[in-house]
Order: sequence, then C-alpha cells, then structure tokens
Amino acid sequence: MRDSVCFYAGVELGDQGVFKSSGGRLLAIATTGGLFGGIGPLGPTMNDADVVAFRADLKSGGSGIFTGSGGAVTTIADTHDLLSGFEGLPVISRQGRVVFRADRGDGGKGVYVGSGGSFVPIAETGDRFRNFASFPSINDQETVAFGATLNAGGAGVFTATAGTLTTVIDGSGPFESFRGALINNAGTVVFAATPRSGKLGIYAGPDPVADKVIAMGDLFLGSTIAGFALNPVSVNAAGQMVIRIKLADDRQMIVQVE
Repeated sequence: MRDSVCFYAGVELGDQGVFKSSGGRLLAIATTGGLFGGIGPLGPTMNDADVVAFRADLKSGGSGIFTGSGGAVTTIADTHDLLSGFEGLPVISRQGRVVFRADRGDGGKGVYVGSGGSFVPIAETGDRFRNFASFPSINDQETVAFGATLNAGGAGVFTATAGTLTTVIDGSGPFESFRGALINNAGTVVFAATPRSGKLGIYAGPDPVADKVIAMGDLFLGSTIAGFALNPVSVNAAGQMVIRIKLADDRQMIVQVE
C-alpha cells in the first residue's frame, strides 16, 4: 500500500465521499450524487493494491458494499435481493475479496465474502449460530475471523478457511463473553472478551493473564483505561496493532502495540 491512505469525508454542499491519497495525489473513489445517496460515516478499508471497500446508501433505495480504486465502482453486495442490511466495516483482502456482516431478508444473519458478481456465506444463523459480531476480519491468506453467539448458549471466536470452521476460543474456558476478533497474516487471532470475574479487554490467546494486551481499569500513563476501540484494520500485515484508548482523566490517544 506504499504511502496510500483512504478515508471518508464530508465535502461542500453536504455531499459525502470516500477518497484515497497516494503519492501526494488526492483521488475520489466515490461521492454522493449519481449512484449514491449517502456514504459513510463508517470508514473505508483498503488493500495493498490500493483497492478500497466501503458501505454506501443507493439513491434508488437500499444500501450496499462496494469497491473501487478511482475508476468504475464494483458492487460486492446490496439489499435488492437476499440481504436487507449491513453492519460494521467491509474488509478487503490482498486478493480483492471482501468480508462483511449482513442481515438477510428472511430474518437471518451472516458473515459473507465476495469480490463482485456473487458472494458466499462464511457462516449464517441456524443450527449453530444465533448472532454475529459486527466486525469480521480477513487476512491475506483469506482466513476469516469473527465473533458469534451460539444457539446452545455462550459465545466464541471462530475462523473459517476454505470452508472449514474452527473454534479459536469459546465460553467453556476462562472467558464468559466475546465482542469480536482480528486476524493478522501470521494467523494470530486477537479478540475483545471478558474473563470470568474479570474486566473487558483485548487478548491474544486463551490465558487472560499471560495473553492480555490491555483491559479496562489497567494503569496507563498515570491514569486508568476507561475505554478502548478496535476495528477490523487495527492489525496490519506486520502484526502491529493500533488501539484507540480513553483514560479516566478524559485523555484520549491512539497507541501502537508490537
């Protein structure tokens, strides 16, 4: 991705858009008017080929997941057929496949992946799953990680590779609830969870002490952590993680964790 960045912005006359800055040049990926009636404010994501994935509302009604790099926009999925809505951010892999969380028109929910023309389910509500966290993620090996609640009770974090679902961790161990998961290119899964009799935090493995990254109430820079936020692109290809933190003294910051 060289020196490229992508972002959502409001522009003149109330319009909205997704933009990319690369090599000192600003390029509009998509703006309201024409096809789109609304874009954002949830941010876009971008892969190493500078292809951007984003959510937008259609002027004709409904909404969708789209990709673009400055020319024609590709529709990954929209609400004109099977799906009724979307949650969270779409995340695009190096190969251009986009993973997203969606609601179905029949009342079901699912995690899906597509690259234009069609999309396939990674996991859907039914026999096993009751609901899904809003932010699934995908690495460049196209392994998808997601959090879910279970029909049998409890919750967990799962990965999917080539149609095979694997349980990373569930409520049978030291954690009682899970909020979402990130995966890096080494296959390491980082998740937000609450240990039994503990506090919500970010963990990189099954041990709530040894694998803790941060947790609510931890001492930090002369204060304590009062809140934090992750999204599906908080982990990069090098395995570095960026977390937005709010402290009890009202300071807010973005920190990098190696």
